[in-house]
Amino acid sequence: MKIRHNAQSGFSLLETMFAIGILSVGALGMVGIFSKGMAQSSSSPADVTATRAYIQADYTLVHAAKVNLKPSEEALQKLRRRIAAECPKAAAGSPQDRNSEQLSNELVGAMTVAAIQPDVRAVAAFASTVKRLRWSNATLTRKVHSYAAKLHTLSTLAAPDVCADVKAWAAGGYRVLPPSTVRFDSRYYKVEVAVGEVPARLLAPSEQSDERPILAHAQRIEGQLSEVEANAVYTWGHIMESLALNP
Repeated sequence: MKIRHNAQSGFSLLETMFAIGILSVGALGMVGIFSKGMAQSSSSPADVTATRAYIQADYTLVHAAKVNLKPSEEALQKLRRRIAAECPKAAAGSPQDRNSEQLSNELVGAMTVAAIQPDVRAVAAFASTVKRLRWSNATLTRKVHSYAAKLHTLSTLAAPDVCADVKAWAAGGYRVLPPSTVRFDSRYYKVEVAVGEVPARLLAPSEQSDERPILAHAQRIEGQLSEVEANAVYTWGHIMESLALNP
């Protein structure tokens, strides 16, 4: 799961709710497709092999993410209920400033961490597969490895204690943020990624014709995943309201 900040509309939840997951039984059936004849390509055999492996891993990732949407949503609602119960109106009377924005960012990260939890093992498997892939295009290799590493780190971030941090801010007269908020925000935004970050144009030269249906299916799933964005934004809004926190 990933929630992205937008200066005009606030925080919106992107597909990466998520488009994070792997190892679905249904996806394994796609392996048979990969064994069928390859189209001719000007790319090296090593590039073709790496691209094939990446497409398979990516498809499995988004397919399982779709399966895991329900537990991810349940994790978000559990977080919403917990914050509402533990620290209602904790930021009542607080200003709308840089500090409130950073606490709002912390909530975004907390929601992301909560939604990823059903997929922690899956993300680890995806990252393990992808980090071994190499292409003759050094830029593509670097982007793929960076993406996988960020995704894995994102899935293993410790969840922040939003209530404790908002209360600490309030106790200090809304003047200084607790160090825990600053640390978490820094860590979170260094690894904030959206599924599909690797440019498709860099993979295209070594794609094979029999892989196109898999790519198209993955894109359709990603479109379905993006439809949860509105619901996640509502959840974010409800939590912000329960805290009486202005972004």
